[in-house]
Amino acid sequence: MSQAVTATRPFEIFTAEVVRTTRITPHMIRITFSGASLDQFADPGFDQRIKLFLPPIVGSLDDVPRGADWYSQWRAMPEERRAPMRTYTTRFVRPAEHEVDIDLVDHGDLGPASAFARRAQPGDQVLLLGPHAAHPGPHGGLEFPVDLASKTDLLIAGDDTAIPAVSAILEQLPAQARGLAVIEVEHAASIQSVQAPASVRVEWVVRNGARGAAQTPIVRTWLENHPIVGSSEGDSTVYFDGEDDIYWEVSSERGEEVPPLAAWIAGESSVVKALRRLLVRDFAVPRTAVAFMGYWREGMSEA
Repeated sequence: MSQAVTATRPFEIFTAEVVRTTRITPHMIRITFSGASLDQFADPGFDQRIKLFLPPIVGSLDDVPRGADWYSQWRAMPEERRAPMRTYTTRFVRPAEHEVDIDLVDHGDLGPASAFARRAQPGDQVLLLGPHAAHPGPHGGLEFPVDLASKTDLLIAGDDTAIPAVSAILEQLPAQARGLAVIEVEHAASIQSVQAPASVRVEWVVRNGARGAAQTPIVRTWLENHPIVGSSEGDSTVYFDGEDDIYWEVSSERGEEVPPLAAWIAGESSVVKALRRLLVRDFAVPRTAVAFMGYWREGMSEA
């Protein structure tokens, strides 16, 4: 029987445990979590972000703050008692089975999440901060321009860490969607089979040199062959994580005009910023048409 969770907030904390792990590729592990209340875990789809809390070094997951000010309280905790928290995209959500799948990149033991994924056993406890089905409005944590998916050309670009989000986006696009998706990976063995509409070209490229070097020429060529209009109503908002210098820019006010294309770009922060310059400065892509998300930054422990 499901444990009822009263929710008025868009996101709530769900208690869950590992039920199985599946190695999708040599460098990515899918963990299936189950929990009595996960039948109330909402599934907006596309690039829905959630938080995963792992057991702390000292104490337990019961120490994770649950109130409206949970983040400030969590940050104020001593490091050894603070449950490691990482951001992921839900890969599959099955409310009827009380299950949520999350795909994690295997970085070895370089970080707590990767180490957890490599050793996860059935019964291991975690917390998931995710959208609650009882919330009547938008949940947030979703940046893909769903409203434009069938109205304009789409440019989707990501790296290894963005594979779950890119895969989920491509699978859920309307049949009439059109555009380009280009994913740059560290190893050829990381390439996965993904479903996409017939008019969305999907290209996988293997990194050989600097990050973004294999991906950027493909994006540039696509832009050179695209009739881009250099202005559009609306605005975008830029966020910076002051501690990690993570770049994040999303459309905040699009206006009524349909932009000439919609761009969703995620991955290492410096590559995201470089692609942002290419689109907005070199090709005058309207800022209202973009979602640029630095999922992580080289040299920082995000695994």
